[in-house]
Formats: sequence, structure tokens, C-alpha cells
Amino acid sequence: MRTKAKQMMPLIICILFTTIGLHAQQISTRYGKVTNEELEMTTYLPDTAANAVVIFHKGETRYDYVQNGFRITSSFEKKIKILKTEGAKYADIVIPFYSNESELRRKESIISIDAVAYNMENGKVERTKMKSEYVFRERVNSNYMQVKFSIPAVKAGTVIEYKYKLLSDYISSIDPWEVQEEIPVMFSQYDIVIPEYFKFNLDMRGGVKVQTEDKTVPLTISLGNGELLRLDGRNMIFTANNVPSLKADSYVWCPEDYTSRINFELHGVQFPHDIYRSFTSTWEKIDEQLLEYEEFGKLLRMKNPFQAEVSALPLGNLSTDEKISLIHVLLKQKMSWNKKYAMYATDIKKAIKEGTGTNAELNFVFMSMLRDAGIQSVPLVMSRRSMGFLPLAHPTMSKLNTMIVGIQNSDTTMVYLDGSVEHGYINTLPPVLMTNQARVISKNPGNKWVDLTNLGKSQLRVMSNIVINEDGSITGDRKASYIGQYAAEYRQKFKDANNMDDFIEKLETKHNLKTTNFKHEKLEAFSPDLTEEFTFEKTSEMSGDYIYLNPFIFKHISENPFTQEQRQLPVEFPYAHTLRIMNSITIPEGFEIEELPKGQSIKLNENDASCRYLVQQSDNKIVINYTFSLQKTFFVPNEYEQLRTMYITLSERNNEMIVLKRKSE
Repeated sequence: MRTKAKQMMPLIICILFTTIGLHAQQISTRYGKVTNEELEMTTYLPDTAANAVVIFHKGETRYDYVQNGFRITSSFEKKIKILKTEGAKYADIVIPFYSNESELRRKESIISIDAVAYNMENGKVERTKMKSEYVFRERVNSNYMQVKFSIPAVKAGTVIEYKYKLLSDYISSIDPWEVQEEIPVMFSQYDIVIPEYFKFNLDMRGGVKVQTEDKTVPLTISLGNGELLRLDGRNMIFTANNVPSLKADSYVWCPEDYTSRINFELHGVQFPHDIYRSFTSTWEKIDEQLLEYEEFGKLLRMKNPFQAEVSALPLGNLSTDEKISLIHVLLKQKMSWNKKYAMYATDIKKAIKEGTGTNAELNFVFMSMLRDAGIQSVPLVMSRRSMGFLPLAHPTMSKLNTMIVGIQNSDTTMVYLDGSVEHGYINTLPPVLMTNQARVISKNPGNKWVDLTNLGKSQLRVMSNIVINEDGSITGDRKASYIGQYAAEYRQKFKDANNMDDFIEKLETKHNLKTTNFKHEKLEAFSPDLTEEFTFEKTSEMSGDYIYLNPFIFKHISENPFTQEQRQLPVEFPYAHTLRIMNSITIPEGFEIEELPKGQSIKLNENDASCRYLVQQSDNKIVINYTFSLQKTFFVPNEYEQLRTMYITLSERNNEMIVLKRKSE
């Protein structure tokens, strides 16, 4: 009797758990059961700002034997409480699944979709079931399709739930279990059983505490015709409670990199009476495979389609960088980037004929042009910063999504360019490509990993001569030199404007002034820099005998971008850069300085970031020297407080005023 009582305890605990509330808010983790407290809930206590909360998210994955082979069946259930009107968007469901257009033998499919909305109306629970005609299937691209549906009758206060099954013939691939979402999750559980033949590694990421149960269980699989297969299975159950939300934030390339999740990677298979077959790859194997691919490695030997044009270029006495520059300009005259990043050149002949293509297609043409000019180059493969980090410890080709060109410009140095570069230059790539993990694909030995995060030099130097008149009006002239990313961004802004007048008007509106004599040099050139000059007029604030002036006519920052007191995610700046501002200010006759900003030097962790602000006065001149330098682009969360404090100080310095007082007669 006592033994039976012990056996009943786990069942009793499980039943209690489905009704005992988390955070004193009573919930049910059983599909189809909604409690009154769930319906009456108006806020989620641990995160009162949340506009919705996942009450539970459950998954179950099993291997079945169908038609002489294994198949994976995964079942998913989710219940969400809509707390605010803005949270109604979580009733719009999108479920992607793999479906290669050219592969007919294997497939994935979504079946058994069910969705319901629950509302409390006049003290009664009103249940609204979604009709099957509101489920839509559509193709996303050549590899993926998706199921879309919107659960009806949803508003603030609604509880929704839905479930579905995913059938997959890809038995070596198990989708990650996402523990964390952009809204809080009260209860998350994933239950998976893997037959002993399949050997998977686990990769658990993120900061959420996940309880893991890992045990061996007996399995019985029907092979058909009454034949049964008995074997062991690895049963893993992952459970997490009260998971905080992980929202996208500013200065983060790919928030998914930091989401708590469980990844499954197949490292081998061993069936009865068969040898062990390893599926673990290495980066060296991936190098070899890429060099053999028709749409990648074979194109490194392609014939230059613009051979005559390259031969006609005046490359004779030029430096290697100058030759590279001329060839890249020729490439962009012949072909334009279609705004798509790619890893392979799927139809290089079509891209050349139409004069437009992906960055990969332009890059293979570019390398063929360089080769004809006697310049060595290699492809570098990567994951764009917006697509997440490469899993270096678990080599996989699936995470590679684009490539750039590395060019040998001396015996010991290499420079980098890409077909997507429109406003940049050599070593001035779009920041999305400035990853710390780019891999050289080559048969040559040596270190194959390249860090592109601090590529090139990006500087902005501004000099302004400013004259304050007795009536408070201001006249001045400004000269600015833009280098690297600053120059690329400037050219992009100019291109985005409708015309020169529109560009100038936007600048005048931003800084609240009027300009004349606007001049550019190298604005449309393929060059690492450009210059800008103009004169300007502006009014200061005047009150009685006082003139108030911000010495930064053109501010570094107007306000602190880091307003949160705490931050979950790291801060990822797009690139390292240096800004230098020198303002010479002449004060009017008959006025004297009442208040002057104080200079200050700030340094963050030695040379990660620094600012030097000097204010000097001599007779009727005030000279402002301001230098800001950011050398580090990645700050972890425990560095955030220092970074935020620095930017608070910077915003204060950039908004301080000079106060001038009329001299008494």
C-alpha cells in the first residue's frame, strides 16, 4: 500500500501543477482547459509592461517508422493570454516548414491544426473555434513554405490556444526548441525521445535556467505486417518556468543569437549490423565541399566575361589598390547589385546577360576580372551579422549565407571588397558584412579565419569658424572631411535625397540653420573619402543682455541613446570610428563671457571608447576641441552601465551652453 502511494505521488504532483498558479496566477497547462483566472488576468505580475504572455508552450517529438523508413512527428501546443490591445498581433500565426521545390522524395508537412479563442462575456466563457478555411499555405522561397492563420474574436482579455503537428522526413534534423520569446513565458516544456540509432549532441544556449531530465526508455516500433522492433530510446524533457521576455533592442544585429534555446546536432548514426556513420563535419571538409560545388568552387575558374574591357584599362603604372579600384568601377558599370545577398551564383550567365545579380554573382565576375589583371583573390564565406553568429564549435554549411572577396594587394596583406559596395571603397564594406568570423576558402594552408569588425579607418573631421553678432545672429563656415564608413553613409544619404536641394533642406532642418555656397569633392567618386564645405547662418537664444549659444552647432549626439537602466542584450556598434570637431567662436564687441562649459576627458576601459573635450578662451575667441573615439564595437551586458554613464555625460556636454553677457557701460 505504501509502495502504491509512492507510485501515485508523481501523478498527484502533476495534477496539482496544472491547477496551482505560477506567481499566484492560476493557470492550466492542459490544452482545451482555460481557467477563470486566466480570462480575468489583466496584467502579468513579473512583467507588467507585457502586452501578452505565453501561459504554456509544449512540444513533443517522436520517431515513427513509415514506409520502410523513419519519420519525425512533432506535436506543439501553445496558449497565450492577450493583456493589451497591442498584444492581439500574437493571434496571427506563421509556421514555416522546409519544402524544397526540386526534392520530391522527402518533405515536411503541417497537419492537425486547431485554434480557439476564449473570452469572458457577461460572466460566461465564450469559445470561438477557428474554421479550417482560414488556414493558408504559401511558398516563401524555393526552400520554404509557411502556414498562416489568424485566430478570430481576439481582443484585450482574450485567451488563445492553438496546436499542430509537423511531419518530417528529415530524420537527421531536429528543429531547435525556443525556450525564450519576445513576450514572457510562464511554462515551457519540450519532451523528445530519440531512438538509440541516432546520436545527437545538445547545445543549450542563453541565460534561462532549464531543468533537464535525460533517461533511457524502452521503445517499440511497428515495422508493419505485425512485426515489432524493440529498442532503447533517449528521452529528454526540458522544462522552464517564468521565462522573461527577450525583446529586440537597439544596437543588436541579431537578437536570436542571445535567445535561450536548445539545439540538436546529429553527430552520427549506427543501425543494427552496420558500422557507425559519422555526420560530424569540420571546417576543412566544408572548404573541400565548397571548392567542388558547381555554383561556388567551379566558378573560381570561370572565364572573365569582360576580358576586352579589362585589357583596355590603363593599369600600367598604378598601385595594386588603384588597379583594384578601377576594376571594381568597371564591374559596377557592367553589372548592378540587385540588393540580394547570396552564397552561391545560381545562374551566373543570366546575371551577366541582364547586367544585375546578387552580391555572390557580382563577386565571382569580379574575381575573374582581377585574375585577368594578374591580381590574386579568394572568396571569404560568412554569416551576415543580421543572420547570427557562426557556430564555430559545430561546423555547418547551413549557417553560411553570403561571401565577399579577399584580394592580395601585397605579399603579406589582403584587402576586402564586395559586389554590394556602392558607396564604400576597398576595406569599406557594408557594416552587415563586417563580421568577426569570415572564412577564407582556399587550398592554401594557414589561418583561414578573418576578423572584419575593425576593417578600415572611419573618421569625420569638422572645422567651423563661427562669429556671434551683437543681435545674437550667427554666421560661420564649415569644412568637413568624411573617411571610410562616414563617407559611405554620406553618399547613401545624398542618394536617398530627391536632389541637391532636398539634401540641403534636410541638413538645414536637422541643425536649424540656413546654408549657402554648398560644395562637395569626390561625392560621386569611388574613393575612401569626400569633403564638404558651406557657409551658414543661425540665430542664438537672446534674453535681455544675455546671449545663449550651444558651441556645438553640429552636435555629436543630441541625446543619450541608452535610456534603459539595465540591459539584457549586449551592445553591438556597427563599426569603430573617430570624430574630431574644432570650433573657433568669435564673441561680439561689447559682450563678455558669463559662463563657459568645462572641459573633460572620459575613458572607458583603457581605449575601448574615449572623449577629450577642451575649451580654451583667449580675448574674444573661444576654441572648442572635441575628439570622440570608439575602438571597441561589442560590449557585454555587464559593461552596459559604464557605457550608459559615458553617453549620459556625452549628451550633457553636447547640450551645454555658452552664456555671454553685455558689458556694463
